[in-house]
Amino acid sequence: MFRKYFLSIFLLFAFILFFCFELNAQETVSSTDSLSSTEKKIDVTIRYGQGGFKDDRSSIGKLGGGQLTLDIKHRKFPFAISISNEYYTNSADPTHSYEIASLTAVNFLYVTKLFKTEKVNFFAGGGVGGLKVPKGEDEPNSMEKGICYNIEGGINIIAFWKIGFYGIYKYLYANKEINSVKVIDFNEHIVLLGITVNFSF
Repeated sequence: MFRKYFLSIFLLFAFILFFCFELNAQETVSSTDSLSSTEKKIDVTIRYGQGGFKDDRSSIGKLGGGQLTLDIKHRKFPFAISISNEYYTNSADPTHSYEIASLTAVNFLYVTKLFKTEKVNFFAGGGVGGLKVPKGEDEPNSMEKGICYNIEGGINIIAFWKIGFYGIYKYLYANKEINSVKVIDFNEHIVLLGITVNFSF
């Protein structure tokens, strides 16, 4: 599974490093400018996590997955737009209809500070997206597409510099029938843990 997602992981960390060094350079140049902090209007958080959910349809009773998410928030308002890309499978090449080969969702989140500090944020909300599920072992390269709905709540703790850690609980629902046969059927409780990169501009 790691090989399948190696390129996306590599691109994520390259993206993170580029922005971290770029923003650090900008902060160094503008450190003498007292207005620089007040001019920042947008908060951006990149989340990368791993987790999964229990599923009796799986031979091991669970599915493992991952999430790569971009959260964008205006500093004056406690709301954020979140764009998430996820997967939940048992292997790098999913073939069963209970596996989620890919999932893309757009969520609307409420974000608030905890303990009156910038370093701890709580977020909660929900949204809609689309997912792809293998049609089955008889059609390993064919995917069934469907609509999914999800709600989530979590916490983001900035540990040092712009790097943080997060944990979320997510409820996922998706259902699709063709000729009275369920081809997509998910009613799942998901937990994900991971790292965040947080910056403002």
